[in-house]
Amino acid sequence: MSGRSAGMVLLGIIAITGLGLSGYMFLKYEFLSPTNKNSGLLLVGLWDNLNENTDYTPHDSTADFLVELKESPFNDSNYVSVSNGNTRFVLKQAGFYKITLNMLFQAIGSSYLYLVYLQRNGDVERSFARITISANPGSTMYYLKSSLYIYSNGIDYFEINCVSYDDTYFIVSNSNQYNQLSIEYVMQ
Repeated sequence: MSGRSAGMVLLGIIAITGLGLSGYMFLKYEFLSPTNKNSGLLLVGLWDNLNENTDYTPHDSTADFLVELKESPFNDSNYVSVSNGNTRFVLKQAGFYKITLNMLFQAIGSSYLYLVYLQRNGDVERSFARITISANPGSTMYYLKSSLYIYSNGIDYFEINCVSYDDTYFIVSNSNQYNQLSIEYVMQ
């Protein structure tokens, strides 16, 4: 390092030191963590009340249903549109999205397999969860907490499908404090 660059670094350290804690916080926020501004995510949709919907074939049974997005405290219509009995959503801006699903399932049977899928245009895109409970369960409930990153072209539609090929009945809890879906747009 030349004498001139060492002097510049020393002057920078002295200037930051002179600013005290506020200088340190500025340095940490602006230079060490440039993506710290909302983690680069923009909340575009939030639903606090989820339920099962059996109105749409082939997802029309208590063992194969779509998740219905009921109450929404926030939905930015520039990014998300909801249709089909509130079971289908389109991510209207092309780009990456983070989808986070929290749901409490009840009436889960022991030794059965349960799957929670994100579907794109009716086909499985990604899996939120694969759930099995031991043959001697302490509870018939399961709390799902899962996030996925997906790319939307702005046209495709998405649905959340819950299915069991072993059991004939399971439900989403009606205790809304456990159920939430959030959709965040990844800022570029």
